[in-house]
Amino acid sequence: MYIGPQGIVHGTYLTLLNAARKYLGLPADKDLRGILFVSSGLGGMSGAQAKAIEIAGGIGVIAEVDYSRIGTRHKQGWVSLVTDDLHQVIQWINTYRSNQKSISIAYHGNIVDLLHHLVKVNLTPELLSDQTSCHVVYEGGYTPAGVTFEEGRAILKNNPQRFCELVNASLHKHYAAIKTLVARGAHFWDYGNSFLTSLFNAGITEIARNGKDTSAGFILPSYVEDIMGPICFDRGFGPFRWVCLSGKEEDLRLTDQAALACIDPHRSALHYDNYQWIATAEQNKLVVGTKARILYADEEGRVAIALKFNQLIRQGAIGPVIIGRDHHDVSGTDSPYRETANIYDGSRFTADMATQCFAGNIARGMTLVVLSNGGGVGIGRAINGGFGLVLDGSEQVDQVIKSALSWDVMGGIARRAWARNPNALETAQNWNQTHAGEGHITLPSLPAEGLVEDLIAQKLP
Repeated sequence: MYIGPQGIVHGTYLTLLNAARKYLGLPADKDLRGILFVSSGLGGMSGAQAKAIEIAGGIGVIAEVDYSRIGTRHKQGWVSLVTDDLHQVIQWINTYRSNQKSISIAYHGNIVDLLHHLVKVNLTPELLSDQTSCHVVYEGGYTPAGVTFEEGRAILKNNPQRFCELVNASLHKHYAAIKTLVARGAHFWDYGNSFLTSLFNAGITEIARNGKDTSAGFILPSYVEDIMGPICFDRGFGPFRWVCLSGKEEDLRLTDQAALACIDPHRSALHYDNYQWIATAEQNKLVVGTKARILYADEEGRVAIALKFNQLIRQGAIGPVIIGRDHHDVSGTDSPYRETANIYDGSRFTADMATQCFAGNIARGMTLVVLSNGGGVGIGRAINGGFGLVLDGSEQVDQVIKSALSWDVMGGIARRAWARNPNALETAQNWNQTHAGEGHITLPSLPAEGLVEDLIAQKLP
């Protein structure tokens, strides 16, 4: 369920915080004050980066070759400073690092030039990523270094082969800068945009973990495999969303208050993040169009919040609400290099989880259910399932919430637990205890480390 750019803002906000906790040892109750994040892209999805880094309290420099994108984000208030001068970028970074204030900076230029300049002046960002549209890298999603956005479009139109050559050369330069910055202490991750795959396809075989193909993954992290997967998805936290169908601002405000009352910020870092997100959502002016909200809630939280909304509707306090989620969630998507990247039992190349989620949601009474090919990483690289459930205040919808919302999340937890992911195993065990007599997730029986290998060696010496 698409609700405009605030959805990706929340996901990016959480990715930045959890990356800093994982790689920099940031305490759970601290923001990104003084921490520099460098990336690229201010488009439809990538445009969230600038807003997210400011909400998280850090310093962000986002390169963008298309000035119209920068203009949109600047007018929207989602990026604060704009320049095409690399020296000005460095000056601003140093100023805001010194005063420990948050800021987002749009650099009108190529990310490759920005990274090489950082190498040259020996300024290393703590956090580093990329959100160029590499799922269509040779179709204009990536503008090669050395040409402007407009020049790149002209070359693509008149000489596609030359454009591909320029893209490959640029990707080599791009990787060289990243490699140097990582060696100096930067922490890079692929943002699910097929960037690492594009490097490999450009001839940089060393990016592959096995040095020959992408079947074993890559030597650099990805944001799902190494950050959001184990930290959020394996615990059932994902992009739960709702839209107030009345279109009233007051209904959104009341649903925010209801959701806030369902969150204990002292329970975990993820609960703390969610509490802060909802508490500051209105002042951050995240709504574009429909009166909607996103919250990375777990199964327990989604059910509790949905039931609270339905109660408010039954009482006449608010109008009807439709709840849903992004496809980029715990169980709704099979995508081996993104959503299911941290599933290592061999099943991440199948689409059974998304398909079973889809079928189970139909059987349990969701209002709208969809299964589609593509999304995020491109056609042929993902199967996505989604749903919408209209809350009308009825007792029947209460039952659908309890059954279908739980299924929608816990099916993914089961799949992740079967893959022996530690956080998913713990989440599944807790769910079994809480729901004893109502349902049960079959857990894997884990053999002692090396047992299977030893038995094979004995039988097949």
